[in-house]
Amino acid sequence: MLDFAANPPDLSTVRARVCERVVRIPSLSYRIAPDGTTLCPVEEIYPVAHVRELDLPHDEDGSQASRAMVTYALPSDGPPWDLWLIRRSGGAYTLCFRTDHVLRDGTAAACIARMLLDDQPDVLHRLPPLARPGPRGVVAVMRESFNALRSPAVAPAFDAVPTGRQGVLHVDTSQRTLRDAGRASGATVNDAYLAALAWAVRRWHQDRTGRGHPVMACTMPLSVRAPGHETTAGNALVTSRILLPCQDHDVRTALEKVAAQTRRLRESRYRHAAHLMLGALPRALGVHAALRVADAQAVTTVTSNIDFGYALVHQGVPARRAGMFMALAGGLRCYTALTGYHDNARLTIVYDDSARGIERLGEHWLTAVRALAAGSTT
Repeated sequence: MLDFAANPPDLSTVRARVCERVVRIPSLSYRIAPDGTTLCPVEEIYPVAHVRELDLPHDEDGSQASRAMVTYALPSDGPPWDLWLIRRSGGAYTLCFRTDHVLRDGTAAACIARMLLDDQPDVLHRLPPLARPGPRGVVAVMRESFNALRSPAVAPAFDAVPTGRQGVLHVDTSQRTLRDAGRASGATVNDAYLAALAWAVRRWHQDRTGRGHPVMACTMPLSVRAPGHETTAGNALVTSRILLPCQDHDVRTALEKVAAQTRRLRESRYRHAAHLMLGALPRALGVHAALRVADAQAVTTVTSNIDFGYALVHQGVPARRAGMFMALAGGLRCYTALTGYHDNARLTIVYDDSARGIERLGEHWLTAVRALAAGSTT
């Protein structure tokens, strides 16, 4: 989702650009076969039908638009993707590209959104080459698979009967603040994001119950999409479990524990070893192993992180903010995503409505990030 602070363009001009550029992205002509396991091309695609509009004249902060986008069904009579022009209050508008996760991961979706919308798209240089895994990576993957067999319980903060209704909230801060939050302890932006989330879960749960919170398992997707395959169909992902230290009262202690986990993943080249090993397994076994690590019944939340890069300009107007997220599925209780875009960083939380008062979770996350950036404790 890309938010603009200007009068919205005509739907016809958005459609014209999409129709012009769809032909450059062959994977947008694919759909999921009836067997649910293979992809097949559609002989003829009508891009105009995939560009839609929505008027939300009372939506000041984009929350109504976000909720609509995780609720509305994707097109079912052709390739499952669409692009929405959403007119909001005060002359603001949002452009949203949606796609079925079976067909592409977040990295591919972000590249395609830029190719469809940006006045001067330049995305194909962004993906780093894959590194060769070493023995430590193989050991790390085997350890991860073993740990996945010992599924932890759902975290107390989200242990409520799901309603099936989904909500979305966004919290924004500057990229500089988030970088400072990690740099103060020699950690990364991703480390600061996760440590602040761990601390925020503890505070949110304590606010409601007066009790502490144990360690919480989350699934962290890792992209293994190679250069030259930015828009190809399929999910080029592996996953790893991260234990969020929600029991820690000091956010800096939480950051040290998170950074130690992600450092081991980087040093062992875990993502590349997992990619290699999954590719070597029989397909059915590889799918089973991947799903086990990401089992929504065993982990409370999925925590994504994507860098959308430089400012996107559509018809001469730069988008002010961007957010990438997905709808909940398969029993998942919560999904969080950090989207870096130009000079803004946006935390998006997709949640089941059974999570009462979850707005405080976003507020606590921002408090923790600012404390880390300032080099103080909370």
